[in-house]
Amino acid sequence: MSDYFYEKSKFYYEKYKAGKLTRKVGAIIKDGDKYLTLIKNGKKAMFAGGSVDDGETTRQAIIREVLEETGAKVFKLKYLHREYYSVDWKFEGVTFPNKRVSYTYLCEIEKGDLNAKGLEGEFDNNMSLKWCTLKELEDLKLYKTDLELVKKIESENIEI
Repeated sequence: MSDYFYEKSKFYYEKYKAGKLTRKVGAIIKDGDKYLTLIKNGKKAMFAGGSVDDGETTRQAIIREVLEETGAKVFKLKYLHREYYSVDWKFEGVTFPNKRVSYTYLCEIEKGDLNAKGLEGEFDNNMSLKWCTLKELEDLKLYKTDLELVKKIESENIEI
């Protein structure tokens, strides 16, 4: 296990032991009719995002996560959605429910040198960035809640 995933799992386990939710954030980055998407292995779509650090607001976290994962600077953001869920996670042989609350924001970024970089050890070399249409996001099996939010953005012409 890489240092990155060990520390991430430890962070989740500490939240679990303290009876706290892990706060997560996700960025729907829109430009015209396309959305900036991380593509894993050329076939699975996801948006930039991650965990909120202790002492950090969700807005601060989304700005940091987008910069870490794409190299882009967020200059506008709008809160869209909150979701509660749980995933089974493992740390040092213990499987536990990682209870989460995720906040999704619609974002605009400064255009520039974009790349799927992440933190050291976060992405293996199978991650790329692509501006995708709604149809491409459907084909790339974007997470259901994110896909529903994109459809809502499209149907209601939601702007920042």
